[in-house]
Amino acid sequence: MVNIKTVIKPILFIVLLLAVIIYLFTGKESKEIVGPPKVPEPTVTEGSNEEEGSSEGVTQPEVAAPEQLGKDDKTPENRAGFYDVTQQEIDGHRFVVANDQQEMYMKEENLSIIMRDKNTGAVMYSTVDKPVKSNEEWTNFMRSSIVLEYLVGTNIVVYRADMYSGNPEKKITYTTDGFVANIYYPELEISYEVQVLLTDEGFKVEIPQDKITEDNSKYKVAGVYVYPFLGYSKLDDREGYMFIPDGSGALIRLKDNDGKFKQPYSEMVYGSNVGIDDSYVLSLFNQMNPFNKPERILAPVFGMVQTDLAMGYLGIIEEGQFSAKVEAYPSGAIIPYNWITAKFIYRQVYNQPTSKDSGTMVVRQKNMNNFDIKVRYDFVSEDKADYVGLAGKYRTYLLSNKLITEKGNEFKVRVDLLGSDIEKGLVFNKDIPMTTFEQASEIFNGLQDNGVKDILSIYKGWQDNGYYASLPVRSFKTESKLSDEMTIQDLMQETKDKSIDLYLGHDALRINGEEQGNTKYKVMKKYNKQAYNENVYGKVYNSFGYLNPQSSADIMEKMKKEYKDNDVDNIMISGISNELFSYSEGSKEFDRIKTKEYYESIVADYSDNFNILLEQPFSYLWDYTNKVVDLPMKSSNYVFTDEEIPFLALTLRGIVPLYSEYTNFQANQKEFFLQLVEQGLNPSFYITHEDPSELLNTNSSHIYSSKYDRYDEMIQAYYQELKEVYEQTEGSIIQDYSRLNGVTKVTYGNGTIIYVNYQQQDVQFDGLTIKGLSYKVVQDH
Repeated sequence: MVNIKTVIKPILFIVLLLAVIIYLFTGKESKEIVGPPKVPEPTVTEGSNEEEGSSEGVTQPEVAAPEQLGKDDKTPENRAGFYDVTQQEIDGHRFVVANDQQEMYMKEENLSIIMRDKNTGAVMYSTVDKPVKSNEEWTNFMRSSIVLEYLVGTNIVVYRADMYSGNPEKKITYTTDGFVANIYYPELEISYEVQVLLTDEGFKVEIPQDKITEDNSKYKVAGVYVYPFLGYSKLDDREGYMFIPDGSGALIRLKDNDGKFKQPYSEMVYGSNVGIDDSYVLSLFNQMNPFNKPERILAPVFGMVQTDLAMGYLGIIEEGQFSAKVEAYPSGAIIPYNWITAKFIYRQVYNQPTSKDSGTMVVRQKNMNNFDIKVRYDFVSEDKADYVGLAGKYRTYLLSNKLITEKGNEFKVRVDLLGSDIEKGLVFNKDIPMTTFEQASEIFNGLQDNGVKDILSIYKGWQDNGYYASLPVRSFKTESKLSDEMTIQDLMQETKDKSIDLYLGHDALRINGEEQGNTKYKVMKKYNKQAYNENVYGKVYNSFGYLNPQSSADIMEKMKKEYKDNDVDNIMISGISNELFSYSEGSKEFDRIKTKEYYESIVADYSDNFNILLEQPFSYLWDYTNKVVDLPMKSSNYVFTDEEIPFLALTLRGIVPLYSEYTNFQANQKEFFLQLVEQGLNPSFYITHEDPSELLNTNSSHIYSSKYDRYDEMIQAYYQELKEVYEQTEGSIIQDYSRLNGVTKVTYGNGTIIYVNYQQQDVQFDGLTIKGLSYKVVQDH
């Protein structure tokens, strides 16, 4: 009989020997450093009495004992906020490079960065040095500069490879303005290159897609976090806020939330991607559906401001924004830190039907989304370290990079008109004319006769069968019931003669499958090969499809000739102005960048041939539109946001004419009017000649208050008051903006100051009396 012990002993020895060998070769960090930077002699901050090289008077961070690495949630960090002079090293980060404004320090272990403002000495950290007690995954995440998410085989669970887990090999090369790091994960056989460069405004991070390699078919890159903890704070250790680009903009204060918020802000830049079903791998905190339908992100920006340090930054996603999310975690959402970041999506998983009747399986996206990652962090300091300073940074960035050109300014009242819609009949659908061409002329003439000279109007539902039944518009054929004593050509000529800007509305995105039947134009199909349906639950039509981007381009090319043949000069394009999606054709998959290329080509072509407006456009289209209509004036009002801000208005006012959403659908019209004054927006109304009760059984039943007779006096009053305000701020940008105790103070570049009092009672402010629910305009020359 064989002695079991004699067999087991050599086996155990071999296992132990192998374990030692594996530890020696893989258990330690592998790292190659090329060309370390020269550390300059410490310099003295201007105005300091310190001698060169002196560190006296510098508040050094508290050095924790090793056993303190896992701190309790409530333990303060005590990291230094200021360093009076240039350092050779800060918290294990060596000096790398500097310019006139900033110094960059880097820790080779994890590529962590510390930025120091040379004028003030304030510093901002990009990783947590001694994270709170947590599991290994979160601890490594908090200490990492770049975090890779990946998928394994057909598994829908997302895994992370950070600067610690996966034993990454690092090769760091220093450059004249930063460093380049090559990261390789031996087990995953995934590598990438990250470039970090100091700029005049801050620094930028780039990860070229052609430097991302996947040599093992089992492991595929899903997403990338870029410096997720830059500017983080623990609980209320710092004062300030995170800026999220939610609708008009919103702030999340840096504070101790006592664990009451479990949900982060996590939204796709440029809105959700309806081409992919369930996004299992998009967030660190899954199943976080918002309580209400979120506002879209119109611009790829986010920010952090630490007011106690008078330091902050605006994050601008320069490349990769079409597959990016902005995520902001208030303290208590998983961990006790406030942090905000961009996350880039390379692959997702989705539900693939396995039969026509039932059954689905989860599959992963075949190919990586096609983009490089490029994020810049433009810093603000001292009196510019607030959200007004962030808006100013973004305005400067847009103008200097020719992403928008100055369109001048104007004041007009926007009076949009609904032509017609249809309601269901027993046998045939019935046309419901709401504003004929002659009635439109009467409305315009009545307004101008009463002093409302400057009018912008978008005419919707002018086409045959009205607003919804005609989708998509494929010919210049007007609804016959709108042509009473006047044709649309007559109306266009009359408005031109009277200097009224009349635009014809055209939805270039949607298709009405119930009405179109067989058509040569394709509908958009999601990655799971199913046609997308936008559910509207209307009284006539329950849903609409989206056109395949190529079909949108084909129709718009055909309509370009039709518009030109009928002397149409002004067109408002909707649908494709604020929607982006991934889609499939046969076995091929196309990401949102492909859709963007189609849409931008359409818009650019129409911009060359017509005067165009874009309905609430995404920022990549801002330079094509003559004006921005339906600018959001609010955020989604999430429970964790502390304040709504007019970030978009602060950025764009004085650069391009801005028009609000419809006034007549606002619950509190008095407050809405004051917001128009405060943000410098032009008012908008949606008007019909007939009573909106006629629309009760149509898809336009949401229009409950629009009859011109009810709004003619309001339009006149808004026009007269807001025009007077406009004339005192014409051509000026908003230079400063502040709020205190229900009063907003807006300062323009030409010296005009507007005080807006949202309180019921009169208030004293800057030695002035501002009446309750009113405003005051003063000149400060």
